[in-house]
Amino acid sequence: MPSGKVHDKITLVGAIIAIPVWWYLTPAPQNGAIGGTLVVSTLFSGWLLSPDLDLNSSIYKRWGPLRFLWYPYQKMIPHRSWISHSWFLSPLMRVGYLLVMTWLMSWAMLWGIRQASGLGPGVPETTPLDLVQSLYSRYPQHTLMTILGLIFGTALHTGADTLYSSLKRRQ
Repeated sequence: MPSGKVHDKITLVGAIIAIPVWWYLTPAPQNGAIGGTLVVSTLFSGWLLSPDLDLNSSIYKRWGPLRFLWYPYQKMIPHRSWISHSWFLSPLMRVGYLLVMTWLMSWAMLWGIRQASGLGPGVPETTPLDLVQSLYSRYPQHTLMTILGLIFGTALHTGADTLYSSLKRRQ
């Protein structure tokens, strides 16, 4: 497989190439913030939500003190499986996983604060699904570009792995 540094460079080049492609395919007038959303979500997908999160990799280590969030994911998902390296399912699954883990962490912190302050139990009233629905209803184009960028970032990674494996088999 290509090294982490190679994957990082491929992600950067892919994000740069996405700009003129987006510009050409978007009807005028183009909104730069929406194009920026595509670029940032592609970089986020490749640099922080990589299919290699199922390993003790540089991607995993980039999460710093929050990498513990990905430990259950590493134990559940086998490396290079169709689950972790799917072009469409895996980036959306990792975002869903991150939203759920963040929600659970927020819920636990709020519960702890309410218990310590004597206010009694309390839980967040919104769920991760509520958040996604709210974002889509307020910012539909940004949400779609985010999804496209997340898929594109994973596709770059998985495509590089597939090409590398294919070339290695031919040798």
